[in-house]
Amino acid sequence: MRRVVVTLFAACAALAMPGAALAQAPAPAPAAPAAPAAPAAVPDQMPFDVPYGASITADRAAQVVAAAVAEAKKSPRNWKLAISVVDPNGDLVYFYKMDQTQAASVGISQGKARTAARFRRPSQVFFNVMQNPAGAFAGTLDPTLVASPGGFPLVEGGKIIGAIGCSGATGDQDAVACKAGADTVK
Repeated sequence: MRRVVVTLFAACAALAMPGAALAQAPAPAPAAPAAPAAPAAVPDQMPFDVPYGASITADRAAQVVAAAVAEAKKSPRNWKLAISVVDPNGDLVYFYKMDQTQAASVGISQGKARTAARFRRPSQVFFNVMQNPAGAFAGTLDPTLVASPGGFPLVEGGKIIGAIGCSGATGDQDAVACKAGADTVK
């Protein structure tokens, strides 16, 4: 019996050896790390580098708003908008609310105009950036930033004199009406 036990033990040990040998084999060498991607080229010119000028007057702002209202009322349109014009600092110069405009659009139109003036670019730019998960940081730039189409800087003689913001319809409709107002400033 002793012989059977010793033989059985020897057979089990012989079978276990190749498994143990494989378990102790060295791990393959890790692949060489990939070369880091080349950094994006840094432009020499600053984007949206439009200087600020003297503030738009209330009379001139009324003309800009009138063009936006005319665009919003074109047949068959019946867009009900709140329209704000701000100075280069983003402070309100002129405001017009069409009848039956939703109440929330008052503050939103001012926010779009303020964003366009302070950041020297259309508010649509921030909307586009935030469509990508990597662009989520844009909302942290300024608590008053409004990332929605419908805000445009007003540039006259190569200088920002203010901005216009529209709200009340869809973002694209707001942008069409406000662009018509902004286009009256040259």
